[in-house]
Amino acid sequence: MKRKLFSTLLLLIFTVSAFAATITGSRVGANEKSSGFFVEAFSAKGRMLFKSLKFDQNGKFTLDFPTDEALVYWIDNFPVYVLPNQNLDIVLPARQSAAFVIGGPADQAAAKPTMLAETNIKINGKSQIDNLLINEIQVVWADLIKEKKAALSIKEIDQQYSNVAKLISKSKNAGLVSTANFYNEMRYMEVKLQYLRSHQPTNVDKSFFNIIDKISLNNTAVNSLKAIGLRSLVSGYYAFLRVSQGADIKEDDLIDNGSVGKMELLLKKVSNERLINEQLSQNIIYHLSISGWDARMDKIMVAAMEKTTDPEVRKNLNDLREKYSKVSKNALAPGFSIPDATGKMVNLTDFKGKVVAIDVWATWCIPCMHSLPYFLKLRDKYKHNPNVVFVSISTDNSKSKDKWLTFLKSKDMNGVELHAGDEKSSAFEKAYNITGIPRYILIDQDGKIIEDHAPQASEPEFEKLIETALKSK
Repeated sequence: MKRKLFSTLLLLIFTVSAFAATITGSRVGANEKSSGFFVEAFSAKGRMLFKSLKFDQNGKFTLDFPTDEALVYWIDNFPVYVLPNQNLDIVLPARQSAAFVIGGPADQAAAKPTMLAETNIKINGKSQIDNLLINEIQVVWADLIKEKKAALSIKEIDQQYSNVAKLISKSKNAGLVSTANFYNEMRYMEVKLQYLRSHQPTNVDKSFFNIIDKISLNNTAVNSLKAIGLRSLVSGYYAFLRVSQGADIKEDDLIDNGSVGKMELLLKKVSNERLINEQLSQNIIYHLSISGWDARMDKIMVAAMEKTTDPEVRKNLNDLREKYSKVSKNALAPGFSIPDATGKMVNLTDFKGKVVAIDVWATWCIPCMHSLPYFLKLRDKYKHNPNVVFVSISTDNSKSKDKWLTFLKSKDMNGVELHAGDEKSSAFEKAYNITGIPRYILIDQDGKIIEDHAPQASEPEFEKLIETALKSK
């Protein structure tokens, strides 16, 4: 019995340690007082490793991570491809040396292209071709952009893609080759997209867009990306695809993080769990915070909840749907009670039978300072119209109330000026989902919302909505 138990324990120990990557290393010039760094790794389920590592007195560190799959470890932002059971001894460059961060600015400082340079990551006692191949791909593409910038030609972009493909072919690891090819294709597409932004898309041949057919958002290599890289990939893919179909590179839809078209693309073409659970949900949250709720978003939310595999994400989406649908076009506007400059409580019901135009702002908000004069100008224009009221609601906190009062006097604002920044009236921000300012809200004479995210007062459409509401009665 004891022998059987001992054998079982040995089996368990062997099983636990059978698949474990061990990474040791050091940083040039580091010691125990040097700042540490983060290590991350991702899979189809999302981030599976996030650890802060510190150096010992000799500037060394150790990371043991049990895994049965090859992973891209983002070690201080350097991508390192590591196999199960692999032991690596890594040397990180001195802190002042910058690493390429996928999804970062095109002109960011990159590590030197040579794998043996003291200013870049290297591995002691091993060939660099496999473990640092993805890092090399990132570096050479970043260096090309940095060197050529706007002068980069299509021929040079194509040549770089071919050169990197040859570099990848030196590896005998099929899994790494597949992942590396994805990174090369992704960077190829991103650099071509940058080219389109500085040149006329009409001047390129149709073959220019062929790379889009090679890139699949369902490629398992997608899961190795950090969150910022995931967002960059989806945005770049969507923009490149739309331009290949004839869209204008300058369209707002192509640069909007909350693009409805981008969300519809993810729902239609993507089965990758991580993209659905992370990226789609983030797109939805961003869209709701900027543009609010509408019928099209309702369809997207329903489809997203059906497609997501993460129970927490599904619950969050359901909560958001319930929260935002209550404050949307044609919904009954939530009541509020907010003090004015004298401390008198003002209620929404005080304006029953009137069109209510609301400007949510704060004295510290620069965009608010730009649009507020337009709102005040409209208020002055309609001051003799008894059927409309213009209400400014400040979200300055209680400590800034005096600043708000001083501002009102300096601008001669003596209309309906409310202060929603204290505990008594903070319910207003929650009820109307105020996540950013300036925010404009229009309510009709029946107390129903015309627009919960109305155009800014500086835009002609804002006044047109008011006029339409006034004429509807």
